[in-house]
Amino acid sequence: MHLWAVGGRYAPPEVHFVEYYRKREIHLDSTLAPRLMKPMYGRPGGQLIWEGQGLTREARQHLHYSSEECPQGQFLRHELDNGFTAISWWDRNQGDQRGAINSTILLEGKHTSEEMITAGLLCFPHVFENLKKAGIELVELFLP
Repeated sequence: MHLWAVGGRYAPPEVHFVEYYRKREIHLDSTLAPRLMKPMYGRPGGQLIWEGQGLTREARQHLHYSSEECPQGQFLRHELDNGFTAISWWDRNQGDQRGAINSTILLEGKHTSEEMITAGLLCFPHVFENLKKAGIELVELFLP
């Protein structure tokens, strides 16, 4: 996982785990990006979820293996319990083609999706240039 601060500084490893949902410390990598539940055991698939909403490590692993990544560019906006807002999407256009590669933008305070994207464009323009080159447009998804 690479967590970058404005100006291209690498964020130290201790900030990769953040208490952001129901007072639990959760690794930021891939846990905020949108996923769709797979049909299993007679249950229909397609329910929109995010891995970090699992209450335990085991529950988060179950959500991970019982779901699949949404298409690149589809994002969720989260108002996190720690006072930050995040938008997160699957993104294999930043030099890594493996699965589970995502981009997340975090800002302190409550922000709209438009404000988050504007901040991302200002602070990390190369991320948005790479999306544009790949023909991927950011589209917000909404949890039920």
